[in-house]
Amino acid sequence: MNQRGITTLELMLVVVIIGILSMITMTEFFKVHNRAYVGAALSDLQVLRQAIAMHDAEYGYFPDVDANSLNGLVSQLIDPMGHPYLSPPSGRNWSTFAYVAPDPSDLTGDYELTVVCMDHQRTQITVHWNSVVEYLRLGP
Repeated sequence: MNQRGITTLELMLVVVIIGILSMITMTEFFKVHNRAYVGAALSDLQVLRQAIAMHDAEYGYFPDVDANSLNGLVSQLIDPMGHPYLSPPSGRNWSTFAYVAPDPSDLTGDYELTVVCMDHQRTQITVHWNSVVEYLRLGP
């Protein structure tokens, strides 16, 4: 007898293949998505680092008050004319923000900026600056 149609086994095989392809696609999508969050957070941190450097150039010291919010730090980054050094980044790329000010007794001064990205792995980015070296650390 000549039968036409799809057997249950063939249908299940097609569903499994589609499932495997969609898993591969979603995995790659999440990798790109995570890299985008980390890249955007790094870009925002670069803007903040430049504003902190301008504050240091104008006043001779870094902002000296710890800040646990972006607005707390930006409110300290005011030039001598009373204008902010920057338009603050949106802060949408991270869930946690911390600025640790330099110790007032340390003339060389070093500060630390730490953010936790909104990516799926909750990547922590720490920027540590001192008079000798500046380093950037990415971690879970």
